[in-house]
Amino acid sequence: MKTKFLLPMIAMMFAIGISFASVESNASSAIGFIQTDQGWEQVDVGCETGSNTCRMYYSSDPSKIYVVHDAPGGSPLKSPSPKPIKVLD
Repeated sequence: MKTKFLLPMIAMMFAIGISFASVESNASSAIGFIQTDQGWEQVDVGCETGSNTCRMYYSSDPSKIYVVHDAPGGSPLKSPSPKPIKVLD
């Protein structure tokens, strides 16, 4: 009789525990590439869809704006915003 009660109870506790362990991220991020003076550099930015060209700048040098590409020498990524994205360095 204890088994009929104990197993479903353990399964329920396990299911509740797993529901708190899963994490859902709303932040969209994409891997892109920018061309710097030293060559192509990989960056992690939130550009995936939109009608504007994805652009970014480093917080240490906001005057230098880079176009983000999908691959070294590839097509520019799209962004929903016309503003460049600030990336911390």
